[in-house]
Amino acid sequence: MTAAPEAEAAGPDTGLDIALDAEPRPTLRQLGGDCLLLGATAFGGGAMISLLQDRFTQRRRWLRDREFLEAATLAQSLPGAIATNTVAFVGYRLHGPVGALVSMALYALPSFVLMLVFAALYGHLRDIPSATAVLTGLNAAASGLVAVTAVRLGRQAVAMRWQGLQAAAVFGLAISFPALTLYLILLSLLGGLLWAAWQRRMPPVPEATTPETIVHAGASLPLRHHLLLATGLGLLVTGLWLGSGFITEPFLRRLVQLALVTLKVGGLTFGGGFVIIPLLGHEVVDVHLWLTPKEVSDAAALGLLTPGPFVIAAAFIGYRVAGLAGAAVTTLGIFGLPLWLVVMVAGAVERFRQNALVQGALRGVMPTGVALLAAAAVTIGKGAYTPDLYTWVLAPGLGLTSAWLAGRHHTNPMFILFGGALVGLAGQWLFA
Repeated sequence: MTAAPEAEAAGPDTGLDIALDAEPRPTLRQLGGDCLLLGATAFGGGAMISLLQDRFTQRRRWLRDREFLEAATLAQSLPGAIATNTVAFVGYRLHGPVGALVSMALYALPSFVLMLVFAALYGHLRDIPSATAVLTGLNAAASGLVAVTAVRLGRQAVAMRWQGLQAAAVFGLAISFPALTLYLILLSLLGGLLWAAWQRRMPPVPEATTPETIVHAGASLPLRHHLLLATGLGLLVTGLWLGSGFITEPFLRRLVQLALVTLKVGGLTFGGGFVIIPLLGHEVVDVHLWLTPKEVSDAAALGLLTPGPFVIAAAFIGYRVAGLAGAAVTTLGIFGLPLWLVVMVAGAVERFRQNALVQGALRGVMPTGVALLAAAAVTIGKGAYTPDLYTWVLAPGLGLTSAWLAGRHHTNPMFILFGGALVGLAGQWLFA
């Protein structure tokens, strides 16, 4: 058994790692079932990372905290929704490319079906309820959850003084300049790479960042396959763009234009659903004049009031633009390119994980991942405050209560978020 030396090198929180070595690798059906359950029951927008971490590392123990932090940090460096990218990274780590596809698809499936139902019944609904009160409670509770997650993951990722200084610097920059997130991740990877290159002249030190005793990802796709796929996608997008001007049938022309719009927004936008949906709304309202601002606003409200990833609100927009075909096109456009990027990046990490330079790069990015989670807690918490004075009392109290329940009593995060939403609704009813 090699578990003992690995646990010793991992840092102070070793009990979890020892237990993890005894956990069997989940089957693809088990992984898909958990992703489907999360997609059907998990609310909370930015709190999704906490829910995923609780499920995969605390309850199922399929990953170590360090592995999950690696996945969540790399997910933020790619375009698309952060939670769905993280799910795909976890799926890849457990079952290779097929695991990534199954995890992301089943995670998004329940909310996709709900959005289709809402979009089909939209003409018969009198009004979509305002999500302001629910969002106040969810954001306040989510900020406490994400803060606890950052502390929990930071116990192993920030063990040295220089890592603490790095995390503090990244936290300050991320709070002050959110647009720098991608550059902070890339700089951290580069810094870890350079440090590892410098240390190669010294005797090697055993690392605990290689979880070979836990899971073994499926075979990664060869580089030539990625190049062929990238070439095919490029030719397809170019063909759609050039051919859209020659299509005379109105519905087909709109469908092609919708595909190009969602590919651009979903594949080239960083920051998650709260950035993607407004940009998609701008395209369909202001540029192409397909929908009204109220329809996009209602889509965003439904995205918050239904479980699963918020970015699935794009399916509602697609349905309103071009029916079922439009919903399918927008969903594939939003998730397709980010999924391929996850498979490509995760495959490269797994293929070269034993390389000292890659290990150094991953080590360098860990404190940044913790800092970005802490910064996300602050950003999410800000969303709980509104001009109504009662939110300035409710939000901090609910956030601290959430952190206390999650950190001290290990309360299920889903219960905390659901309770936060109810408290937000009660606060509006009593004081607004």
